[in-house]
Amino acid sequence: MRKLSKLFAAVALAATAAVGANAAHAAAGDASSPVKVFYYSLNDLFINQLSSSLQDQALANNIKLAQYDANDDLLRQISQIQTALSINRDHTPILVNPVDTQNGTAALRSARKARVPIIFFNRKPSDEALKSYSDAWYVGTIPASAGYYQAEIVTDYYKAHPEMDTNKDGILNYVMLKGEAGHQDTTARSNTFVRTMLDQGIKLKPVGSVNANWSQANAQNQMANIIERVGVQNIEMVVCNNDAMALGAVLALQAEGYNVPDDTSGKFIPVVGIDGLPSALDAVERGIMIGTVFNDYKSTADVMIRIASAYINGEVVTDDLVGYPIKNQTIEIPYVKVTNENISKLR
Repeated sequence: MRKLSKLFAAVALAATAAVGANAAHAAAGDASSPVKVFYYSLNDLFINQLSSSLQDQALANNIKLAQYDANDDLLRQISQIQTALSINRDHTPILVNPVDTQNGTAALRSARKARVPIIFFNRKPSDEALKSYSDAWYVGTIPASAGYYQAEIVTDYYKAHPEMDTNKDGILNYVMLKGEAGHQDTTARSNTFVRTMLDQGIKLKPVGSVNANWSQANAQNQMANIIERVGVQNIEMVVCNNDAMALGAVLALQAEGYNVPDDTSGKFIPVVGIDGLPSALDAVERGIMIGTVFNDYKSTADVMIRIASAYINGEVVTDDLVGYPIKNQTIEIPYVKVTNENISKLR
């Protein structure tokens, strides 16, 4: 993956595109000026992958990018956005992956005041906030859907492998490795998974539930601590809010002799993640994880660039232009459930 500066990486990706007339309520942008992209943290494996796809899409569409990494620092991102808007006299769109949704709302107010179109991604401000500015958009997934698909993956696996219930008590003992406490994705993914499993008539017992903050290293340490506390033999599945944490859990399990590739001992604990990172897809293909939920970063990047290009060229943002239905200024990119049965289609 590309190495990007922690604070700022101006990436000149192509030659100048033509300047168009006004679109919606904002003045058209200047194609000679870069579209500024603000990330909450490029240390996040999924965000890093999305950044690479965004650069590829920008290059293909003759759009320049300037990228800013807040390194998960709220005050830094606020400063980055305010500084960029103060010098953005041409109304070129900005793309924002907010450190938190409250910051996203503040960024929206600043963009509206400057008459600059703003495209949020990955972390969504409230519908009310989006409605307050006609040139504000959200491109991304609906968090609850990921938890639903995770439950489907586990349910299907359980039906095919009833031995997953190792103590045969009719209850699945599970560990849940969650993202940030209070984060909308953490809450929606976790709660929807549990609710969907219960709706399927599957009884659950949590033997470990911790916030590993989307981090592989953190998840590995947390999982090792849970194993030491409850015993690996008492864990029957591991559910993770993202793939980075799932991969960390796998490393902790492998240290105990579980989920080892090509192992014939039968020591295996089902692990499921979210995002569809290349390394997680490899793990699914090799039988180390039972599945993941693909967060389509390529389509997300494509739609963001289509919207930015529309403003630069004076076009109106429509369903046909972005390739997806638009509802409440939101373009939902569907998740894809991934198991060994369909993984070849994503390669």
